[in-house]
Amino acid sequence: MLFEKMMKVAAVVLLLAGGAESAAATDRPLRLGTHLNLSKVNEITDAPWGVYADGVGSGATLSFDALYQLSNRFALHPSVGLDYRYFISDDQQMGVSCDGCSESLWEGDNKDYLLYLEIPVMAQFQIPEIIYFEAGPVFDFLLMRKSEFYIPKEHRQDKCHDDRFFGAGLSVGLGHEFSFGLFVDVHLSYQLTDVVTVNKTCGSYTVSGWNSRTDNATGTESVEKEFEYIDEGMVGSYYLFNKIQLGIGYWF
Repeated sequence: MLFEKMMKVAAVVLLLAGGAESAAATDRPLRLGTHLNLSKVNEITDAPWGVYADGVGSGATLSFDALYQLSNRFALHPSVGLDYRYFISDDQQMGVSCDGCSESLWEGDNKDYLLYLEIPVMAQFQIPEIIYFEAGPVFDFLLMRKSEFYIPKEHRQDKCHDDRFFGAGLSVGLGHEFSFGLFVDVHLSYQLTDVVTVNKTCGSYTVSGWNSRTDNATGTESVEKEFEYIDEGMVGSYYLFNKIQLGIGYWF
């Protein structure tokens, strides 16, 4: 009999504790915060090389976040941020030569700078004061792309791809929130849509110049026709991103 009474008392205590925990979790069902991520971005393609310099870039994302607590374990975590990525190739040089024409040589780095509006919508599972896991879709909108080439513009034609304005992918992550509102996390994101549209019938760039020929009889030099070097190996069937992010944020 005494044992049964003790069990009933324990059950009541557990119910009250659970109710108190749920109430605490829903006292502030909506929190707002800010989040800074540093990232490594990799281009994924079946082409021999991609449309961004070196195919591996770095970046940073600054976002404003919301956390809507559904229960003491589950929450929704949407955010809106600016995502900046840059790609810089190693020092390169290109030479073009042919019979009867002079060689052209350029040295330098290719550079690509991109700015996106990024909107992740995460579903979050929490083990309070220990760790949280989250996953969900990520939507991005291209705001700006700037490219710098070491091949002069008059010798280059880029006609094989255009940047897509809208993209979507998936992201998974885990993190830890401290009692005073600071949180740290890591995420892995994978693009599901192509970042560019591709014209598979042409090369990615054309280097052009002029043949020069000297008339042996008169000794005069004349320009005969334009020559072209077209790289057909740049064209692939898909161009995607994956991204690894390390972040720190704060809930106000």
